[in-house]
Amino acid sequence: MKAIPIILLALSMTTVHAATPEVQAESCDQIREQIQAHTGIPAKPNTLLLSKVGANKKCRFTSAEAYRAAWGDKPLPKDDRRDRRSKGREHDDD
Repeated sequence: MKAIPIILLALSMTTVHAATPEVQAESCDQIREQIQAHTGIPAKPNTLLLSKVGANKKCRFTSAEAYRAAWGDKPLPKDDRRDRRSKGREHDDD
């Protein structure tokens, strides 16, 4: 669950990792190819690739693409909030 706020923070702080002119010249397709090539599970997020995703708003990257840019093949964390909500609805307070 900690990964999602980190990604959102990194996407909102594009000035921290200011894009160089070389990065801005990359097309959306080139960045998507880099995201697909980011395989394996890194020890820490790939902030360089994530900054490219955040700096290119016109590409309209999905949240899944942003997550893969940061974490490669690492599976998404399980959202247990959904399970808790459904369990709470099973009990009637008559």
